[in-house]
Amino acid sequence: MGVGITEQLAIHTAKVRYEDIPPEAIEKAKDCILDQIGVELIGSTLEWNKIAYRYVTDMGGRGESTIVNYGAKVPTLDAAFVNATFGQGCELDDVGFAAGGHPGAATVPVALAVGEKQRCTGQEFLAAVVVGCDVMYRLLAAVRPSSGKRGFHSHGIGAPFGAMAAAARLLRLNEGQMLHAFGIAGMHSSGTMEYDQTGGEVKRVIAGIAARGRIQAAMLAQLGLTGPPTIIEGKRGFLKVFADLVEPEEITRDLGRDFKIMRIWFKLYPCVATVQGVIYTLSKLIEEHRFSADDVDEIRVGISETSLSHGGAIYEPHDVASAQFSLPFSLAIRLLKNDNDLSFYMDPKLWTDPKVLALAKKVKSYADPNAKRDQNYNTTMEVKLANGKSYKAFEAYPPGSPLNMVGRDVLRAKFRKMARAVLAEERIEKLIEAVDRLETCDDAARLIPLLVR
Repeated sequence: MGVGITEQLAIHTAKVRYEDIPPEAIEKAKDCILDQIGVELIGSTLEWNKIAYRYVTDMGGRGESTIVNYGAKVPTLDAAFVNATFGQGCELDDVGFAAGGHPGAATVPVALAVGEKQRCTGQEFLAAVVVGCDVMYRLLAAVRPSSGKRGFHSHGIGAPFGAMAAAARLLRLNEGQMLHAFGIAGMHSSGTMEYDQTGGEVKRVIAGIAARGRIQAAMLAQLGLTGPPTIIEGKRGFLKVFADLVEPEEITRDLGRDFKIMRIWFKLYPCVATVQGVIYTLSKLIEEHRFSADDVDEIRVGISETSLSHGGAIYEPHDVASAQFSLPFSLAIRLLKNDNDLSFYMDPKLWTDPKVLALAKKVKSYADPNAKRDQNYNTTMEVKLANGKSYKAFEAYPPGSPLNMVGRDVLRAKFRKMARAVLAEERIEKLIEAVDRLETCDDAARLIPLLVR
């Protein structure tokens, strides 16, 4: 019998060396790490995320790893849970382009927590993030979009493997232990998207659940617990359970040569990924044709079927999460406020503002049959004005995505804005420099003091 998919992934995860990773993937990992740290910092200040912090600190336990911003030392699993919750808790976290999930929120909090307890070099830290992102992306690419149509949340089913891979790398599991760690992680793989239909801030802790459970999976495998060695391809494994249509070849194609961290997409707006390109398209039309909210009669938006079902029909948000998932709300505040700052999504008055709701109702979305695969996040838009004029635009790739990548200066500006929620300017610059030089660091835990207020 040939080597199965799970075993191939396990061998890959265990054997890849830092020297095997291309320089561009290492640089992308630095961007990913800094972006995720920035999201964790601003996320740590938000009330719905503080629930996770209070929960963990009330529990107590041995001080092993640090909670971002607050500096509390808690058990490693708990630190990863809280920091990952911060890191996905304001919709500014990265995305796996055309695969889904949030690779940075799956890997960076885990690497920080385990790296602080275990002690690792900067090179080991970087490699753990690269390999964790690679594993997670490959698995999700094999089941998308079918898994989403069935209602599964991509991060809920994919992050367990990415988080486990990052932890297992830093725990230095051998190939046999790694195979069992995959099997154990797969037993935790789950999660639906009902929150994008009827709301609930529970969406914020999906990353935290993955981070905590998958460090545990790696630790249990290290101690000798076994798991199914066919958790990916088996009769009741990942591919069979989570999708009707699968492409298993996506998991192993160019394994060890093409590192999928290069497919990470950095968000520029604090809302769901499926709305990023839509906001950008409207912004360009406003800039070019100089119309205002009062001029608009109708906005027609062609997006993918996935995007349409993932918040496209939310017209009256009732909490922050539903506001951040609402395509009509995002376009309405872009027209009325000339911005999509996080503060607008957090303002309950805007959720019921008659002007916002009236404008939102002018947005008509439809499924574009051409929006698939790499085109999954494209936007076709027509804005009809009350004076009879009409303007059209098409944007294939949102800015920040791998096929329309923004410069490092843009990413650094985003990071600085997020980090200012907690850190002083001097500390922010030291943190940027530390991440930029991470491969030269003999102890990645040197980052930790820079993350605390």
